[in-house]
Amino acid sequence: MNKNTLLYFIAAVAATGGLLFGFDTGVINVALPSLRERFNPSPETEGWIVGAVLAGGMLGPFISGPLTDVLGRKKINIVASLVFVLGSIITAIAPSITFLIIGRLFLGLAIGIVASTVPLYLAEIAPTNMRGQLVTFFQLAITLGILLSYVVGYFFAEHEDGWRSMFWAGFVPAAILFLGMLFVPESPRWLISKGRDAEALEVLNRLREPEQAQQELSHTKRIIESEKHNKASWKMLFSKRLRIPLFIAVGIFFIQQFSGINAIIYFSTDIFKNVFPEGNTAALATVGVGVTNSIATVFAIMFLDKWGRKPLLYTGLIGTAICLSTVGLAFFLKDSLNTGLQQFMLVGGVYTYIIFFAISLGPLGWLLISEIYPLKIRGFASSMGSFNHWVFDFCVAYTFPIMAATSLGTNGGIFGIYAVVVVLGLLFARFVVFETKGMSLEDIEEKWK
Repeated sequence: MNKNTLLYFIAAVAATGGLLFGFDTGVINVALPSLRERFNPSPETEGWIVGAVLAGGMLGPFISGPLTDVLGRKKINIVASLVFVLGSIITAIAPSITFLIIGRLFLGLAIGIVASTVPLYLAEIAPTNMRGQLVTFFQLAITLGILLSYVVGYFFAEHEDGWRSMFWAGFVPAAILFLGMLFVPESPRWLISKGRDAEALEVLNRLREPEQAQQELSHTKRIIESEKHNKASWKMLFSKRLRIPLFIAVGIFFIQQFSGINAIIYFSTDIFKNVFPEGNTAALATVGVGVTNSIATVFAIMFLDKWGRKPLLYTGLIGTAICLSTVGLAFFLKDSLNTGLQQFMLVGGVYTYIIFFAISLGPLGWLLISEIYPLKIRGFASSMGSFNHWVFDFCVAYTFPIMAATSLGTNGGIFGIYAVVVVLGLLFARFVVFETKGMSLEDIEEKWK
């Protein structure tokens, strides 16, 4: 197996965590109708069923944060795969709502772990010229997982207790992640940080040319030596010299989530029912969202390392602002638009929004938090960055149905709010985010000195 093939194999295995992330967050969208028939939950209970994954996701980084730096990137992902397996089994056989919520808490816990550790692992495995591409495999896997959940839901929707089959489907990628992680190497940068230079060099020689491997080993050791007096801690995370990385980690996920992405991922069927009230057309349009998301992410993989992070971020922010405004106008002008034009503006606006999001804000959140922190604190800091994602995700998921039931929902104002956040994101991209294309992780780390 040549070096590039091995790198892609490692990326595919690790990114299975992203597939599970997407599947287990998206599947509830299509499982809820079947769950309602079986359990007839109250709106509050339904909120717990949906929100349990997000609550678990918030918990996950507090477990992965310290353990990723202690146990290593590989072992913590193996632990996460076992939690996925456990969560999938509990949700699939759940005899009651309580067990279902517990199972989804476990799934959320596992998602919270892989969301911070998989991008970090991929960033540390990848050579500089492939880092954007390989880390974005994680985002591609998330989109494929969401699409898979919609497709599985479509096929099992009419089955009695179809929700059980939908949750059982998540067991398969969980088992693949567990088996696959047994055969991939540990992060060489983590091995170096633990003084295991011989093992690190062995891994690097499998992934790089010999001269490049030796160079990377020496460079990383030099950085570690210069940082040995700094202890990884909360104090270091909030230190003056890491203020910009911290601002980037919080800001990128704030803009990513408050651009409204998960309002569309979680509630797209309800949004489309405004123009497709009859039959299953709204459900099929939701599958189209998953397809569009996955295809667009492939383009992000192709261009992140060629064009750079900032050009794609600018493109995505401008595009999403225009699309969100279009969707808002489709609601605001619904009484004066003919049906065909309203359908075109709403569906076309959502699909085009997904394209612009998938080439920019989608992958860049996970990529930037895996790149910008020093090695000594990278695992812990990436986990805290991931925690921001879950907090903002929860805020959007909780507030969207509330606002949708008010005049903000009926007149499209909710999409106007998301558009304003995206426009403010342009200032963030201009004055805070810096270009990491072509910089090694060690070069980035030296920037903060």
